[in-house]
Amino acid sequence: MRRLGIFFICCTVLIIAVALSLNLGNFRIPVAQVFRIISAKLFNTAMPEIEKYQDVVLLSLRLPRIIMVLLIGSSLGISGAVSQGIFRNPLVSPFILGISSGASFGAGVAMIFFSGLPFMVDLGAAIGGFGAVLAAFLIARSPGGFTPRLSLVLSGVIVSSFFTSMVGIIKYLADSDSQLPALTFWMMGSFASIDWASLDPVIYIIPLCMLPMVIFSWYLNILSLGDREAMLLGMNVERWKMFFIALVVIAIGSGVARCGVIGWVGLVIPHIARAISGPNHRDVVPLSAFLGAIFLLIADNLARSATSGEIPVGIVTAIIGTPFFVYFLRKREVALWN
Repeated sequence: MRRLGIFFICCTVLIIAVALSLNLGNFRIPVAQVFRIISAKLFNTAMPEIEKYQDVVLLSLRLPRIIMVLLIGSSLGISGAVSQGIFRNPLVSPFILGISSGASFGAGVAMIFFSGLPFMVDLGAAIGGFGAVLAAFLIARSPGGFTPRLSLVLSGVIVSSFFTSMVGIIKYLADSDSQLPALTFWMMGSFASIDWASLDPVIYIIPLCMLPMVIFSWYLNILSLGDREAMLLGMNVERWKMFFIALVVIAIGSGVARCGVIGWVGLVIPHIARAISGPNHRDVVPLSAFLGAIFLLIADNLARSATSGEIPVGIVTAIIGTPFFVYFLRKREVALWN
């Protein structure tokens, strides 16, 4: 009953947040009018009397943007929970294996050299993310065929540093008048250019990645016991690690290709989920998806309504996420000392 109550509250909060998000912005639309316009579109009825451009702003700009925010937020939250479960480390984020920097490099190459070809940014981000993970695994793999957890984390730091340097080279090669400003703004994370075309194919890829994470989340409870204990229980540790990591790479890579790098969500949200539901990954993983969507939606609302312009959402998530993470880190230290 407690689990159902938690998820009912999360669904209610998410629905309220979406309704308010459709209203927020420099061009305000009353909440009642929002529901009238959407109902008319869904049920193909007569459109209510509206002010000029209300339907265009709502249906062509805000609605696809909010859908993208929910997809990216839920993927970041659930990927953070899965990553921390795999590595048994609450300080791990989805980008620990260099996924973010690798995907950024691949997407940056596509933006600079293949900007005219469709889906090249998505493909470049996916190739860069997988390349980073593969490099981290090859560096960390021991002669016996095992991949120690600490070695994999350190390899991720090395690979991330390398691809960050390569991103710097891409920025150096970019045209300073047109390509560099767009690339720099994209690296900070933004939903400013999202439309219905941007949702394809992300709207299919991310749910297809998150669904297996939720279904097989109970395996993370076994992985969190440690590699030796999991093998004694008959689990193929290396295969399941690669399975979960592949899902994380695809989900994160597709998000990076569309919206750039958005940090802190995957690091902070699993802590909040565990504080609410406990350590069982069957609860933590789906709850992290809900909380990630709510958190990023709030951050995006602040990014587009706090000023007359628009702040990159990656900056807002860092400002909001840092105090949360400091609180959970201090709480963890107090618990260890006591």
